[in-house]
Amino acid sequence: MTPRERASRAGGIREAKKQDAAKIAALINEAYLPAEGFLYDGPRISVEEVSGKLASGTFLLRATSIGSLEGCVYVEVRGTTGYFGLLSVSTERQHHGVGRNLVSAAETFCGTRGCDAVEIDVVNHRQELFPFYGGLGYYVIGERPCEDVRLNRPCHFVMMRKSLPNAGA
Repeated sequence: MTPRERASRAGGIREAKKQDAAKIAALINEAYLPAEGFLYDGPRISVEEVSGKLASGTFLLRATSIGSLEGCVYVEVRGTTGYFGLLSVSTERQHHGVGRNLVSAAETFCGTRGCDAVEIDVVNHRQELFPFYGGLGYYVIGERPCEDVRLNRPCHFVMMRKSLPNAGA
């Protein structure tokens, strides 16, 4: 195990396994319901969708000492650019630094895999997230459509990016 892996494990962060899919879906749906429940007809994500994402990327999980999930974030390497999304923190642990810790872990994950930048998509209705991500060094680079048959109202994604210092170091 590398020092970085030991440090992540000590902080309670680990990569997801296939058997974590149901717990991940439950956490995401719990976290997103208060802020985005009005956008979707039904849950935000299914176990099958989580399993599909595990085929192209991974989820970084922050677990408690007894194994329950406090938070998760989806991470994918796309060439020299990393991507993260579905940042979710259990309702009991919000505003305790778990989200920032997961963003940092996602950036480290991407940086150690040769990425020189990380991108995220933020749904335009989540105005409170722009200052949060801006404060972490992310800036707007454009927009793209949000195409999901479960949407109850029109929306789009605002694409944000952050350069990673010392990528691959």
